[in-house]
Amino acid sequence: MKVYFRQCESYDRVEKVLLPLLAKYSHIFEKGDRVLVKPNLLSAREPNEGVTTHPEVLKTILKFLISLETRPFVGDSPASGSFKKVIAHTGIGQICEKLSVPIVELDDPVEVDGEIYKKIKISSKVFQADKVVNVAKLKTHSQMIFTMGVKNTFGCVPGFEKSGWHIRCAHNENFAALLVDIHLLVKPVLTILDGIIGMEGNGPANGKLKQFNVLVVGENAFAVDHAVCKRIGVNPEIVFVLKEAIKRSLIPDYEIDGNWSNTIKLPVTAETLPVPGMFKNLARKIIRVPKISKKRCVQCRICEERCPAKAIDISNYFISYNKCIRCYVCHEVCPRGAIDLIRKFL
Repeated sequence: MKVYFRQCESYDRVEKVLLPLLAKYSHIFEKGDRVLVKPNLLSAREPNEGVTTHPEVLKTILKFLISLETRPFVGDSPASGSFKKVIAHTGIGQICEKLSVPIVELDDPVEVDGEIYKKIKISSKVFQADKVVNVAKLKTHSQMIFTMGVKNTFGCVPGFEKSGWHIRCAHNENFAALLVDIHLLVKPVLTILDGIIGMEGNGPANGKLKQFNVLVVGENAFAVDHAVCKRIGVNPEIVFVLKEAIKRSLIPDYEIDGNWSNTIKLPVTAETLPVPGMFKNLARKIIRVPKISKKRCVQCRICEERCPAKAIDISNYFISYNKCIRCYVCHEVCPRGAIDLIRKFL
């Protein structure tokens, strides 16, 4: 098994760089296959903000699938904002309209059982597809360290169902187990990682933009994510999802094709702090908590609505740290970057 890395400095060059890689996987698809293409449509952000899958990447994938005479459709369930607003702002809706490809919200959940977690509600539209193509984004994540291939399939869980899982799982290790369960249920046959412009620091929506200049393609998302960590200088064992995957022996033997490498600034957590193991427990007590910036907040109440712990009172710019579970959903969904993550001893 190979994971392909290709240098790509501009979205204008995506088709030229990506199509030859996709051609290597033509044998996976059959004429008439109904193929769900699942991008990262986190929220209503413009393509140049590095939050969502770039429309040029999606366009190239759809043209490839159309050329094989499959029947692609695009779907996701955004973390915040109306679906219509999200597909308009991200440019994904326009691409689908131009190519006459249906685009659907991943709603209408059905209950399925994972290996560890039971009664996971996943959109029935996922299971109506013959195959799933996973189109992720190279970004950091304030809670889970990274958003890449495996975590991208969490978008197959409809809307407000996502918030409830943060309460049910309680800890990052448990949430990682859920994400792995969901990925194994969705079973994408191909993962493409848009890393031309990504994000570092406190991602996945309000971190710092970074030009990584890379496209990554592989059949197995666990291998893709693991390979990116190796090439970006991050120990896979500190990435919750990969640690869980290693525990379950889910990372296959693979070979990297391509000589891309880079660096990244990770969110500051107990896992990423360069301190000896004996001090990790102390570091975990000095945790990051969200704080509302009165200067930037416009009281849209998205953070208050999406907080799974109901810890936010936006009228008073107040967050109850007794209720807060440190999932950082508020930080993730805030469209104005008005939620800061500060360090506090608890």
